[in-house]
Amino acid sequence: MSGTMILALLKWYVAMQLLALAGLPLAFSWLRALPSRGYAAAKALGLLLTGVLLWWAETLHLCPNSLPAIFASVGATFLGGMWLLRREERGVLAAWWREKRAFVLTTEALFLLAFIVWALVRASQPRIETAGGEKWMEIAFLNAILRSPTMPPNDPWLSGFAISYYYLGYFLLSLLTRLTSLPATVAFNLGNAAWFALAAVTSYGIVYDLLPRRDVRRPLLAPLMLLLAGNGEAFLEVLHARGLLPASFWHWLDIVDLSAAPQPPFTWRPTRYMWWWRASRVLHDYTPWHTHQEVIDEFPAFSFLLGDMHPHLLALPFVLLAIALALNLYRSRVTLRRDWLSLSGYALILGSLGFLNTWDFPIYWALLVGALILGSWAASERDALWEHAWRLLPQAAWLGVLSVLAYLPFWIGLRSQAGGILPNVFNATRLVHFGVMFMPLLLPLAGLLIAAARRVCLSWTNVLLWSLALLLAVFLGSLLIGAATALPYLHLILSGSPIAGLTLSPADAGAALLHRLLAPWTALLLLAGLVVAGWSLGVTGKRALPEAWRFPLLMALLGLGLTLTPEFIFLKDIFHTRMNTIFKFYFQAWVLWSLVGAWQLALWLEDRPLWAAFSALFIALGLLYPLFAIPQRAAERGGDWTLDGAAWLTQAQPQDMAAIHWLNAHISGAPVIVESPGDVHRAYTYEGRVSAFTGLPTVLGWADHETQWRGTSDEQAARSQALQVLFSTSDASLARAILDTYHVTYLYIGPTERSRYPAESLSRFAAWFPKVYDQNGVIIYRTAP
Repeated sequence: MSGTMILALLKWYVAMQLLALAGLPLAFSWLRALPSRGYAAAKALGLLLTGVLLWWAETLHLCPNSLPAIFASVGATFLGGMWLLRREERGVLAAWWREKRAFVLTTEALFLLAFIVWALVRASQPRIETAGGEKWMEIAFLNAILRSPTMPPNDPWLSGFAISYYYLGYFLLSLLTRLTSLPATVAFNLGNAAWFALAAVTSYGIVYDLLPRRDVRRPLLAPLMLLLAGNGEAFLEVLHARGLLPASFWHWLDIVDLSAAPQPPFTWRPTRYMWWWRASRVLHDYTPWHTHQEVIDEFPAFSFLLGDMHPHLLALPFVLLAIALALNLYRSRVTLRRDWLSLSGYALILGSLGFLNTWDFPIYWALLVGALILGSWAASERDALWEHAWRLLPQAAWLGVLSVLAYLPFWIGLRSQAGGILPNVFNATRLVHFGVMFMPLLLPLAGLLIAAARRVCLSWTNVLLWSLALLLAVFLGSLLIGAATALPYLHLILSGSPIAGLTLSPADAGAALLHRLLAPWTALLLLAGLVVAGWSLGVTGKRALPEAWRFPLLMALLGLGLTLTPEFIFLKDIFHTRMNTIFKFYFQAWVLWSLVGAWQLALWLEDRPLWAAFSALFIALGLLYPLFAIPQRAAERGGDWTLDGAAWLTQAQPQDMAAIHWLNAHISGAPVIVESPGDVHRAYTYEGRVSAFTGLPTVLGWADHETQWRGTSDEQAARSQALQVLFSTSDASLARAILDTYHVTYLYIGPTERSRYPAESLSRFAAWFPKVYDQNGVIIYRTAP
């Protein structure tokens, strides 16, 4: 490890510890019902609240986006926590420290180890690339936020507009980038390692607080199952690479790239190019005309290995923080009716999830409300559970309203492609695919559900009858719920209109629907789990569940609901498939079930060693994924070990990178540039590279992604046409008019522009505008005073 890498790691670690110190008093105050007092969550809490204070200050133009403003926010977060703790007796905290010293030291050791280990993984495969993820977009957002003097930040790929995306995670990453004074391309990879470490310690703290015995070792199962265990696809890759099992099995399994018969040479190690990617595409949907339909089913080990700083990953530590808050709310046995200070704090954390990854907001609102209801009911079981739920409905509504109000400027500016709910008419998840996807987590989950059913004396006959009734009701209900938005889509395909160049006859649609109805097994099992979990949580008296089981069962219940939902409905987007709904819901189900699994396995280690051994076997098979995937991806996307994600571009694209370094060194603020735009119908191309690595807004970058973020392509199409004219016209006044329309200050002509537009057209710019840069085939013109 070079001295430069060590210094970067040290800077980032010190910055994270500073933010942890800022959040510690607030964690002690807000999470006082937890045995750990929220110590492990303090790091995420300090980073989040410091960032939120800074974001509000910049949104209200109270301060610029600067280092002094960051330090002021750190100080305000710390002082606010100290004020909340002003009545805390020092003796209480001293006694807590004496009792929890081993927990504190283990937490700190885990954070440091996880941070260093994953930083080394990132250094082995650091590239920020256009394809195989969203890194081009993510580095563009990070650099744009660093350049924006106030919030909301400039959209780097659509000048004159603000980012229309949930960008709080990138803002937090920019805070750390500025605090450490590291290049954004280095901070990108260190941020991935830091988020890995934050998720590790926060999950560790949750399971520590769930267990009845305060053993500091068994909760380490949480980061193992959450972050390192992969799904069962890697084990299947090993079997396939070795040539085991007949061709008929692989054809029946029907996982893309594994459906063909194994071919020699046979090894015990998967070697197919990018086999590790296939683990995030286990589910296999089909269109009614029998073509492949993409489904994304990511899990944390894949997401961190991929290295994208995408919203679902950026939100992960704060999702875990919300789970810790829900556990605290359940254990505190209090309502939020008159405690406006606590209600505001909960809303601040919950609301941030909408700003981090909007899909997560309703999920963890439901968890917090469930914890509130269960906690109230546990304090007084004289009334039925539903009566407590009815009485607490106003508090649940206020929590949701305040969570939105806490980030109102973001919601006002957000534009989305979401367009309602569609019914899942044609695809049912095959049970074998579902089993492969959640392989390491299913046995502990099933163990908890079986134990709960036995405890409350719930017969399996009743479970089956209720599940079948619910299956019919939910399927019919999904059709009704989605009817309004589905009718235009269904009319389109049933009328024979072309979709993706194909047509669908009513007979094909009917056959596909029948096939879907004859494959209810995944939905049926999930409904059975929901019946068991829901019924068990509501039982009172002698058969009631032990108190320690209720919160894990609540998390299990929510995960079951998340995985069941896309069996029947999905959020309508520009893809018209359930791809994104499964992606977002399955990822959170993995988070919830991994915590449940770690808790259950920790208990089994004490009194059910055989069950623990079986579960450990499946986890070990899941660990084949990082064992084989990390070196494989490093071999494919590695090179010299470095934390700089753009180092490889300095060799691959030296002309552009030299010009980009010049722009970063000499151009301040956020003047608009023009470079070759991305195509309206294509993404993951090299276009947009100047804006991505400088943060300077360009007239048009990746038009396809802008359509995904905004739900419309009108502005992008108009700009694409205007830029085509700009790069080809011989009329100086027309060129100046286009540049003035979009307030362009710099015009960039590099290898990409030269390969795309006629040399004669590009050469005319030299007569119209002065050069500010001319080296190695790259010319930058200044087009405005």
